Amino acid sequence: MNRVIIIGGGIGGAATALALSRAGFEPVVYERTKELREVGAGIALWANATHILKNLGLLEEAKQVGYLTTNYQFNSQHGKELVNVSIDRFELPVVGIHRAALHQLLWRNVPGDKFRLGETFERLELQHNQVHAYFASGLRVEGDALIGADGLRSRVRSAILGDEPPTYRNFKTWRGLTDYVPNKYRPGYIQEFLGPGQGFGFMMLGKGKMYWYAAMTAPEAQPDAAVGRKKELETIYQDWFPTIPELIAATDEADILTTDLYDRPPTQPWSQQNITLLGDAAHPMLPTMGQGACTALEDAYVIAKCLREQPNPIAAFQQYESLRFPRTKAIVEQSLQSAKMGEFKNPLAVQLRNTFIKLMASAISSSFTSLHAYRA
Repeated sequence: MNRVIIIGGGIGGAATALALSRAGFEPVVYERTKELREVGAGIALWANATHILKNLGLLEEAKQVGYLTTNYQFNSQHGKELVNVSIDRFELPVVGIHRAALHQLLWRNVPGDKFRLGETFERLELQHNQVHAYFASGLRVEGDALIGADGLRSRVRSAILGDEPPTYRNFKTWRGLTDYVPNKYRPGYIQEFLGPGQGFGFMMLGKGKMYWYAAMTAPEAQPDAAVGRKKELETIYQDWFPTIPELIAATDEADILTTDLYDRPPTQPWSQQNITLLGDAAHPMLPTMGQGACTALEDAYVIAKCLREQPNPIAAFQQYESLRFPRTKAIVEQSLQSAKMGEFKNPLAVQLRNTFIKLMASAISSSFTSLHAYRA
């Protein structure tokens, strides 16, 4: 068992290619875009993910292009502190990093011949323990195993599990990136503000970049307001904590992305024979716990470990799934639970939620600890 086909060259696919190369396999990544470019904005790599980077020998570089994060603070919409969790209590750091910087770090360490760009996966066939993958260009490749790391609307997932669409969770989100650092920003902090059916958060990334995100309950596929994204957000958040409208005003319209939020109720199996799924293709989750990219890194590392221990890919993928399912199921459910706390709109319900969060401070802190103390 040697040749592994990976569909999708995002963070999960690139990390898998790197982990497999290091473990002595021959992975080849097929990515539909013509250049390796990770869009999006910032992510927090919690200790469970920096553990993976350390094992892949990339942690020091990640720290150089990222920013060390020490606290996670929840506040009311006007800036009254509800909970302040210190997140630098582990043997490993929490790093705020731009998605593109992490992506680059991963694929720069994978030999160049392991990536085939501009190849759109269409279908697959199983023949005599070999997987045959067919692409829109007419390319056909075969391998001993295939891993679908092709995201929320994974074509590999559809091929092996059917076309069940992901679940819209009634939230729309905006993400912005700016060089402007507000003078009230507390160094090392992720600061989150909770209002009626809305939230806003920001954190520092490497290279002096500030990353912010906003979320609001909304119907699916709601178009941008006629005035444009930036103006719409300035209006929505005008009377929030003063740093928030400042950050929006300092961001170029072109640097504001918007997406609807989806997940899938956790179900098994993810695998069929010598084909399996990874990251969002297997267990898409809401961003409320900040674990999407982190769990994809864990998946990549575990899959390489299982293939090293089990020469038969069918047995290896079963082992991988049984190791990963309980953890990712818990995080998907926790992320959804956390999002539901953000749905309250009635002022009294919002006040009760904020009081509840304050009362639950130590429970919130210990749930953060157990989530990030995991070492794949």
